[in-house]
Amino acid sequence: MVTSRDVNDIVSKLSSDKAKPREEGIKLLNTWLEGEKLIEFCRYIGRNTSLLKPHEIPHAETWPFLVMLLTKAISMEVSASKKRPPKLAFAKTLRIVVQRAEDGKSQHLLSVAKLLFNHIWEILKDVPSFQSEYGTILRHLLAVKDLQFHLRKRVYSNLVLLYMGKVQSSLSEHSYGQANPKEEVFRCILTLHSLLDSPPGDFSDDLREGITKGFIEIFSILRDEGKVLRKLVECINIFLIRDGPNMGSQSLEIHDAVHQILFDVWVTTHDRGLKDAFVLYARLQLKLARGATD
Repeated sequence: MVTSRDVNDIVSKLSSDKAKPREEGIKLLNTWLEGEKLIEFCRYIGRNTSLLKPHEIPHAETWPFLVMLLTKAISMEVSASKKRPPKLAFAKTLRIVVQRAEDGKSQHLLSVAKLLFNHIWEILKDVPSFQSEYGTILRHLLAVKDLQFHLRKRVYSNLVLLYMGKVQSSLSEHSYGQANPKEEVFRCILTLHSLLDSPPGDFSDDLREGITKGFIEIFSILRDEGKVLRKLVECINIFLIRDGPNMGSQSLEIHDAVHQILFDVWVTTHDRGLKDAFVLYARLQLKLARGATD
């Protein structure tokens, strides 16, 4: 049975300004995040979090406090890791905690959503080894509509352009299939799709231009005809849905870059999902073209 003392032991170690106690805190927390202990721990922390009043500062035995503590511990781990990669266990633990804390209904992380999004950006831009775990965290948070509104526009723009760049570099002939396996490329595209589907407001002119140029560059180097292409077309589709009427000639610039590969693949593929994405793309572009002539 989890007790207040158990949680405080974790908090005490994670709060240390020394690396070794923080690592011990991660290990101790992970013993409560697996097996039969997991259900008990989540129920205990979840119940305490639910009892928080609006605007009440979260105490140590709540999900928001644990998340804040983990982000601080991770930032210290990254700062201390100048000569070695930061330990992946920190990122994995944060991912598990976020997934257990936020089920899309409880809104347990609402009070720390802005902090989390800011932290994710700061880590993703500087710590490539955390990309997979943090991409999962980001997609999980973006799937909760009430949390999306706490994503600052500047951070959102930075994340979109960051993932545009990641997809481009991963698909380049130099690295594709070598340092960046196809699954990692696909996960980057998944995260890009989640971002494009969850803008915290209108796309700025600069961001719209960056996304347009990004798609043009991506399709100039794309050599894949499977699920990578399908998800990229879905990314374009969601971008056209979200911002098409504001794009002007930029939708045609994207079409100039993608139409040849779409035509070539259409006549050879047996992937029904890919063809459905093509059909939706064509409908969206036709709708935008009609709107431009009206």
